[in-house]
Amino acid sequence: MTEDTNAARHKTLALCQKMLRLNTGIILAAFALIIILTTISTAEWVRVAGKVLYYLIVSQAVASAVTWYYRTRLEKALARVEGDGSHGDH
Repeated sequence: MTEDTNAARHKTLALCQKMLRLNTGIILAAFALIIILTTISTAEWVRVAGKVLYYLIVSQAVASAVTWYYRTRLEKALARVEGDGSHGDH
């Protein structure tokens, strides 16, 4: 049972890493788009797009923080479980 649980935790850790990479990519792309858009124009649509991209960056930063916190808790739980089996003399 614990092997299945550990395998599921490892899969979840891998998913967390993918989510963090995706969030980072979205944040970087949004920053780049803001820079490009504000360089080529100052029209109203650019201000609206900039606001949307700004809120996208903020939401991705929050999602990254939540994912990171969950991942660190999961890693600690895995270390405790795996550490008990491999370091029984401590």
